[in-house]
Amino acid sequence: MLIVLSHQKGGVGKSTIAWNLATGLQNKRYTVDLVDLDVQQTLFYTNEIRKRDPTLKPLIVKRFDTIIDFKMYIKGDSEDRISIIDVGGFDSDMARIAIASADLVITPVSNKNFELLGVKTFEKTLKAISTAIDDKVVVKVLLNNLNPRKSKLDDLIAFLGKSSHFDLMDSILRTRADLDRSVGEGKNVIEYDKESKASKEMKAFIKEVIYILNI
Repeated sequence: MLIVLSHQKGGVGKSTIAWNLATGLQNKRYTVDLVDLDVQQTLFYTNEIRKRDPTLKPLIVKRFDTIIDFKMYIKGDSEDRISIIDVGGFDSDMARIAIASADLVITPVSNKNFELLGVKTFEKTLKAISTAIDDKVVVKVLLNNLNPRKSKLDDLIAFLGKSSHFDLMDSILRTRADLDRSVGEGKNVIEYDKESKASKEMKAFIKEVIYILNI
């Protein structure tokens, strides 16, 4: 089972979401792999921090240097394994392969300036992938890193509603200091403080992913 975090724009929170989702699902009955395709290798190094804490279960973090190796990994997908793939903030052959193969693609979008422009650019990529595989690619849009003091989303929501390639999730993740602090300790935000607002929002997001995939 493949879950892909993708957006052609960097800095939208893909790695943080992938980390929290992978660590949040690892206690289920599935094997959970975290695939780090981002050149910054944020997830790999965060997992190294996690390994230092004997109370935490490290993740299986995989990296691929060639498209052939990545395709072989994708080919070995099964119902017993959940692979959460962070493709990085750029368009690439590996990113397109991941999107085309995914059971679920999640695209984080914030209410920052120029966010709508980034989504429109990403839609062009989704159209190209859909044409290549002769099947419409629909991604789930997660409102993420929202600034509570800036709520203007009308233009973005209107565009998403008109596009056949985007489907807005119910969950919302707002800007929370605990998200950064928890990653710095190799934890997910629920492990860091299970009663915080950030933790409750993340639990709701993970629950929605489980519902979408029926796992």
